[in-house]
Amino acid sequence: MEFTALHLFAGIGGGALGFQQGRGEFAGQVGQVRTLCGIDVDAEACQDFERITGAPAIQMDLFDREQYVAFHGKNPSADWREVRPHDIWLATGGETPDIIFTSAPCKGFSGLLPTKSAVTDKYQALNRLTVRGLRLVVEAYKEDPPALIIFENVPRIQSRGSALLNEIQRMLKKHGYVFHFATHDCGELGGLGQHRRRFLMIARHEQKMANFVYKPA
Repeated sequence: MEFTALHLFAGIGGGALGFQQGRGEFAGQVGQVRTLCGIDVDAEACQDFERITGAPAIQMDLFDREQYVAFHGKNPSADWREVRPHDIWLATGGETPDIIFTSAPCKGFSGLLPTKSAVTDKYQALNRLTVRGLRLVVEAYKEDPPALIIFENVPRIQSRGSALLNEIQRMLKKHGYVFHFATHDCGELGGLGQHRRRFLMIARHEQKMANFVYKPA
């Protein structure tokens, strides 16, 4: 069975590559994931994404105008425009992905950034990409919702971004999703030397996906 995925804030494609390499087997059926596309603001990251994954990447700035001004401290150029849900829909060729994987910028939530900087308009605008990105995808595919939305970030989003997570929960609940918040250690999962904790939200559309999502050992 083939499942499809859209990667939002896709970076150079490490997440997408992991999806593509993954295999799941149950009752004699093997499941695998095909990447529809990646979306990122960085042109060079998009080039790397295509080279690494073999899938298309589309450069998009997902800020709304107010966020753009707050982050950059100036108005955008004359040819800049806000991305709309229809643009996301067009990026996947009108095909609804089974899975949305999003790893929005985490710098404003990270403990590496001093609190004095984290509360500025610049980083609050960056943090709000979490909500903006998810709103774009749920509205883009509201007629045929993705079965699964996977949202990854730093653990401190649960404190510095608690209000945004509450907003995300309300939005996803309105669109028929149930969700689970947890953290994991990438070092433990991957057998790596570095221990790196990450936050993970799994949102499942109850009508599209009746079964629970089970975490591997």
